[in-house]
Amino acid sequence: MAERREFTRVPAETHVKISSVPEGEMQEGTGKNIGGGGILFSSETSYEPGTLLDIEVLTAAHQAFAHAFDPLRARIRVIRVEPGQPPYDVAAEFVQMGG
Repeated sequence: MAERREFTRVPAETHVKISSVPEGEMQEGTGKNIGGGGILFSSETSYEPGTLLDIEVLTAAHQAFAHAFDPLRARIRVIRVEPGQPPYDVAAEFVQMGG
């Protein structure tokens, strides 16, 4: 099967803070991989495809250097959620970076 992604994704175990748009309750998840076009993370919440979320991605390095640079912030659109029991794998595309 051919790869459909425009960007390569790389493994990235990160801490992800998630909030729904408009302003929603903050959830937490774990990043699994990230690329120029999107992110895959696990969450205790199952989101519907098309849902807009604001995320903040914190790496282990960021925690050590938080005084020097901001975490990655982005608005994402949920593309798919793997069915099953939580935690759910959520695949999303970047809609807007920064914020």
